[in-house]
Amino acid sequence: MQFSDSKNEGRQPIGVGISEAANRAALAGVGAFNEFDYEYVLARIGFGKAQWLLLLISGLLTLCSMATQTSVGIMAIASQCEFDMSQADKGIMMAACVTGIFLSTYFWGYASDAFGRRSVLFYGIVVTNLLQFVSMFITNIWVFNIVNLFMGISLGGVSAAIYAYLSEFNTDKHRAVVINYSTMFVSIAAIYMPATCWLVLSADWSLHISDSFIFRPWRLIILLNLIPGLIGAVMLYPFPESPKLLLAQDKEFEALAALEWICKFNRGLSIASVFGNDADFKLKPEQIGDDNLRSAGGICGVLVNIWRATVPLFHKPHCVNFLLSIVSVFGMFLTSAGMQIWYPEIVNRSSGDNAGNSSLVCDILEASFEKQRLNVTSVDMEICDDSITTKTYIDNMIVGCAFLVGFAIQGALLNPLGRKNVLLAALAIGTLSGILLHFVTNTQVVLVLFCLYILMPGLSISIMCGAMVDLVPTQLRGKAVSIGLAMGRLGVIVASNLIGVMLEPYCNTTFAILTASILICGFLVHFLPI
Repeated sequence: MQFSDSKNEGRQPIGVGISEAANRAALAGVGAFNEFDYEYVLARIGFGKAQWLLLLISGLLTLCSMATQTSVGIMAIASQCEFDMSQADKGIMMAACVTGIFLSTYFWGYASDAFGRRSVLFYGIVVTNLLQFVSMFITNIWVFNIVNLFMGISLGGVSAAIYAYLSEFNTDKHRAVVINYSTMFVSIAAIYMPATCWLVLSADWSLHISDSFIFRPWRLIILLNLIPGLIGAVMLYPFPESPKLLLAQDKEFEALAALEWICKFNRGLSIASVFGNDADFKLKPEQIGDDNLRSAGGICGVLVNIWRATVPLFHKPHCVNFLLSIVSVFGMFLTSAGMQIWYPEIVNRSSGDNAGNSSLVCDILEASFEKQRLNVTSVDMEICDDSITTKTYIDNMIVGCAFLVGFAIQGALLNPLGRKNVLLAALAIGTLSGILLHFVTNTQVVLVLFCLYILMPGLSISIMCGAMVDLVPTQLRGKAVSIGLAMGRLGVIVASNLIGVMLEPYCNTTFAILTASILICGFLVHFLPI
C-alpha cells in the first residue's frame, strides 16, 4: 500500500473512527478533538510484526551495504590479474565505494527529512542493486571504479535513512534495543562476506561469454552481495512512509493511514477497534529540524540551508568538543576500517610460501613482495598469482566473530565502568596491539593482535557516536553524527590509499602511522567531557 504526498482533502483513512464530516473538519484545522501524541498511539498499537519485519529489513540492507564495502578487499586479490592492478590500484579500488558514501551521506540525510525516509531508502537500495548487477560485467578497472563510486553515492542514501526510519516505527521503550540489534548486522556482514567469498572462490571455473569477456568466480561475489539488498527492497516495498515524518510535514491524513497500516499488520485490527469506535482524535504535530528544505528553492537553496544549519556546530560552545570528536572518529575509522579492508591482502601474503612461525609480519610481507618482483619468465613477462589461501577466509571470519563478541562484552561494561573509561581502555589495547605487531613472531599471537588492532578502535566508533549525541543540543545531533561518520569514511579513503602506496616499500612505517592515530584518538578522548 503506497501513500501519496497530496493533502487528500475529502478522503477518509480506512478504519479510523472519525466520521466523514469530523475528518474534513480535522483536515481543515477546526473542531474539538482529543490530541494524542504519536508515541502514545504507537504504544497503544503495540510492538509487533511490522517492527520485527522492519528490523529484518534493516539488517538485510545493512548486510548488503557492509558486504559491498568490505568484500572489495578479497575481490581486489581475485581480480588483480584480470585488471592488471598494482598495490596503488587496489587502494583506489577499495576506496571507490566508500568515497561515494562519503560524498553523499550528509546530503541524503537532509533529503530523507525533506522528501521521505522510505523513498530515499527504497530507491537508494534499488539503484545500488542495479549498479551492482552492471558492475558484474565490467572489464575495465577505471569504469569499474567509477560505477562503484556511483554505487557508494546510492548507498549513502541507505546509510542516511535506515536508522531514522527504523527508530520512528518504535517507541522509546524499544528504540535503543532495536537499533542495537540492527547494528549487530555489521558484525554478521563481517562473517557473511568471507564465508561467501570462500564458497565461491574455492571453485576453479570460468564462463567464456565472448573473446573479450570471461565470467570468473569473483564476479559472482557481487551477486551474492546484492541478494540481501534485493530481498530487503522487496520486503520494504509495502511499508508506508514514517508516520512521525509525515506529521512533521503537516500530513496528518497520511500519518493516520500509515498508523492504520501498522495497526492492521500487527494486530489485524483497525485503529478504531483499538481506541474504540467513538474515538475521534487527531495527532499532535511533530517537529523535525530543517523541514523547510522542501521549499529551499533548488540545489543552491538546499546547499545554503544545509550550511546555515551546520555552522552552529563550529561555534561556541560546541566547537572544541565537536572538533575533538570528529578527529577521533576519523582516526578510529582510519585504523579499524582501513586495516579491515586490507586485512585479506595482508593475511593472503603472510600465509603463503614465505610464512613462518618465527618471522615478523613486515618481514613476511617484504619477502612476498620481493618474490613477486622476481617472479618473471625469460621473456620478462610477470607471472600473476591471484590465488587466495584458506587462512585468508578463516582469519577474516574470526575478525567478524570477534566483533560480535566484542559488542556483547562492551555492552556489559559500559554502565559499570563508564563510557569514557571503556573508550580509553579500548584505544589503549588497540595501541598496544599495534606496537606488539612490530615485535611478535608467533602466528597465533599475531592473529590475536590483528583482531584487537581492528576490533578495539572499531568498537570505539559506536561509543564515540553516542558521545557526540550528548555533546550537542537536540537540534544539532543528527547533523553532528552525519558529519562525524562522513569524517570516518574520509578516514577509510585515506587509509585505503595510504596502505596501498606505502605497505610495500614502507611496511613498518605504515603500521606505525596507523598505531599513532589510535594513540592520538586516546589523547583527544581524554579531554572530552563524556
